[in-house]
Order: sequence, then C-alpha cells, then structure tokens
Amino acid sequence: MRTNAVKRKILQGQVAWGTWITSANYHVTRALLPLGFDWLTIDMEHAAVDWSDVARLVGAIADNNVVPFIRIPEGTPFYLKRALDTGAFGIIVPMVETPEEAQRIVRGTRFPPDGDRSAGGTLHFLHWAATLEEYLAQANQEIMLVLQIESPRGVQNSPAIASVIGCDALLVGPLDLETRLRAESPGSEITRAFAEHVQQVIIAGQRFGRVTGIHARSPEEAQFWARQGMRLIAVGTDITMLTERAREYIAALSNSLPAG
Repeated sequence: MRTNAVKRKILQGQVAWGTWITSANYHVTRALLPLGFDWLTIDMEHAAVDWSDVARLVGAIADNNVVPFIRIPEGTPFYLKRALDTGAFGIIVPMVETPEEAQRIVRGTRFPPDGDRSAGGTLHFLHWAATLEEYLAQANQEIMLVLQIESPRGVQNSPAIASVIGCDALLVGPLDLETRLRAESPGSEITRAFAEHVQQVIIAGQRFGRVTGIHARSPEEAQFWARQGMRLIAVGTDITMLTERAREYIAALSNSLPAG
C-alpha cells in the first residue's frame, strides 16, 4: 500500500509545497504533476467540479507520486465520505471554528473503532495501490486531516481545535480571515492584525504538536511563512499561475513592437 509522503515529510520538520487545482481540468493537472509539488489540492469548495472529475484527478495525482488532497465544501459526513471514497490521501475542511466541529470531522474520516466512516467503495483502495483489507487496516493512520482556520473565532479557538486527537494540521485561509477582520474593523489597516492572528495559530500548533500551514498568494509570501515555522504551504492556484504567465507573454509581445 502507498504511504502518505506529505504526512511523513512534515513530521520530519520539512516543508511540503503544494498548490490548488481550481480548473478541475485533467490536462492542466497532468502538466503540473512532474514539476515538483509535493501535493495538489482539488478545490471542491469554490470550483465547479463534479465527483467523477475528482475521482479521475485523484487517481492521476496518486499514480504520479504526488499526494492528492481534496478541499470539500463543508465538514459533513456526506462530503467526508464521498471525498475519501475517491482515494484522497488528505482532506481539507474549510471554516472550522470549534473543537466540537473538529471532533465530529475526525470521527467522519476514520473507520471504527476510531470513528464512524462507512467502509464501502472501491476507488479508495485502488488509488492507494492496496487491497481492501490493507486499506481498512491502514487508512486511519495514513489519511491526513487538515482543518482550515479562516475566521477570528477559529483563531481564538485554535488551541482547543489543535488539541483534538486526529487533527493533523491547521491551515490558515488568508482571504476569508482578512475579509472577516476588515468586517470587524471597517476602514482599519488589518495587515498587523492579520499577522498577529496567524501567529496565534502557529503558537497553537506548536503547543499541541500540530503542523501549521497557509495558502500563500506568492512564492515570497510562502517563504516568509515557512521561516515562521509553517510546514504545509500551498502557493497560488493552477489558474493564477496560468494567467500570470499569460500576462507576462502579452506584456513582452506588446513591448516588443514599435508604437504606431
């Protein structure tokens, strides 16, 4: 059976670099696979993607020795079960704000006796290159559960969330956190408040031995947070990388021609 290389890497104190797949496009995903990312997250929260696309992408990612994550729309049993049944190596759950939510999510990702996940399906063990028996025996230890902290309430409760056994990592969602900080203090500069909130999450993770991470918007931002001790770091998305490179091409072409 395959093992979760990202889980091992971050537990060894190394940074695991990833990015977001928001296009749900098979060809775009395949193009990213040989480039060196440790993990790719298929975004089901904000992207228009269906389950058959997700299952196909999970298989392609796993077969190329990259770790497939899925960000589900919400941490309900339905989404947890369906995402894990595609063979995902990790689940990212958005907007977790309380330890009670975290406990329910943990139970939904684990087979009995540690949880109440249903044991049906076939794609999960096929994508892990395992038998059903091997998968049932090892999935609880191999699957990585990442809880997103995206609100001031989530930050406030991050120590209690981090204390929940079965939570592998806390991942800051910067855009939602910034949006909510601005809503609490309209017209105020929130750069310092944002940094302080992220530091609280890092401290909570360190206190309870949980890895912390963030979805950075640039390589420079990603490197900054890695220096602060974060180890699970996503950089941009497939679409932002495509559009930024396209802008560079257009700018270069436009500047190469004489005016007139």
